[in-house]
Amino acid sequence: MTQTHLATGETAPQGAGGPADAEGVAGDSIWANRPFMLLWAAQAISQTAQNVVWYGILVLVQTRWNSSTHMSLAVLTLMLPSVFFGIVAGVYVDRWDKRVVLIASNALRVVVTVGYTFVDGYLLAIYAANFAFATISQFFTPAEASTIPAIVPRRLLLQANGLFNLTYTASQLVGLVLLGPLVVNLFGTDAIFYVVGALFAICALLVSTLPSQPADQTHGPRSGREALDALLADAREVAQFVLADRVVLLALGHWTLSSILGIVLAVLAPGFVVNVLGIDAADSVFILAPAGLGMVVGTALLNRLGQWFDKHWVTNAGLVVFSACMLLLGLLGPSWAFVYHGLQALLGHRLPLLGFYGLISVVMLVALVAGFAFVAIFVPAQTLMQERTPVALRGRLFAVAMVLSNVTSIAPLLLAGAVADLLGVARAFTLLGLTLFAVSAASIRVSQRPGAALFEPERP
Repeated sequence: MTQTHLATGETAPQGAGGPADAEGVAGDSIWANRPFMLLWAAQAISQTAQNVVWYGILVLVQTRWNSSTHMSLAVLTLMLPSVFFGIVAGVYVDRWDKRVVLIASNALRVVVTVGYTFVDGYLLAIYAANFAFATISQFFTPAEASTIPAIVPRRLLLQANGLFNLTYTASQLVGLVLLGPLVVNLFGTDAIFYVVGALFAICALLVSTLPSQPADQTHGPRSGREALDALLADAREVAQFVLADRVVLLALGHWTLSSILGIVLAVLAPGFVVNVLGIDAADSVFILAPAGLGMVVGTALLNRLGQWFDKHWVTNAGLVVFSACMLLLGLLGPSWAFVYHGLQALLGHRLPLLGFYGLISVVMLVALVAGFAFVAIFVPAQTLMQERTPVALRGRLFAVAMVLSNVTSIAPLLLAGAVADLLGVARAFTLLGLTLFAVSAASIRVSQRPGAALFEPERP
């Protein structure tokens, strides 16, 4: 879940005479800037807490109702606020004191997360709580992003934003793979929401010590309607640019596809763990942890070696490998018993542990490879979009792309849940793998270019 990657936005430029100018920072390090360190700590804690909430919701819905359709709707209620309120929230944040927004959004999330423990037996109430929680988060993110240039000098903005981006990625691994599963397995699902409520309360205390930032109403749209008009104008400009550049168009398609895949897998994974592996939904870590490790290793290798390969080739290879992983996951459940009995017959004695631990081990290995392949789809596509897009248009391209990915994810999200409930989770993975093989073939055909080669080092 993903939004892998869930929100993007440009950091506003620092104005003259702002808090950062007045305070100053010793040396050339952000580590001596106390307001920034408080904001960064609040970001790290709140992003981790948010991912723990998502993990708790997935486990709760899967455990109580064991329905991929209900899981789809749960994820959908977490996504829709970014479509409905993302732009409007940014408008109002610009017209309010950012410090007040940061405090209030964290305090309100305390109330909502603790409220989950009172409605955990009522599906519609959980959907409503999801929607409220995600809507509140829409206000926290732009307030946080716009606070950075107000407390960090211009020369250190790149370093500060880089640290925030790194923390955003790390928080997904910590929340989904480490803290969430640990709390559920030790104390139960309800404990997650109390722990997260405490984390958001700590965030509220941290941001309460930040300097006040009075609203600046002299720039930007003055209403939600103006913001929508501006978004539509940006979308038209972005569309004209993308349609005129075939490479960017293909990269945008791959980038959007990766977003959709992340959300679909968030829906299918808990059901796969329960209905195919036969273990508790809380043990989804058996898939999430190796997949996360594969993404980390894949990102590191691509950062180090990716420039020596043609980006289209890397993306298409990632698509093919990811498709094979999905197909293998779909076939593993029904076929593992046959493999197990075959090995017993071949060796001539019983292998009681191989049936369960053997299947778990193979699934973890496939998840590791799938995480690596996912990065191979996403990173080259994003890099191509960054390289070929003019600086003046780059931020708007990714903002529009994020809205596009959220909107286009709705239909696959609902379809994945329905197919899993009607045909079974294993068959849903099989169909997903076959569909992705068809998409891979189309991508390879479309991306073929004269003179393209596997090894294509970039020129300085």
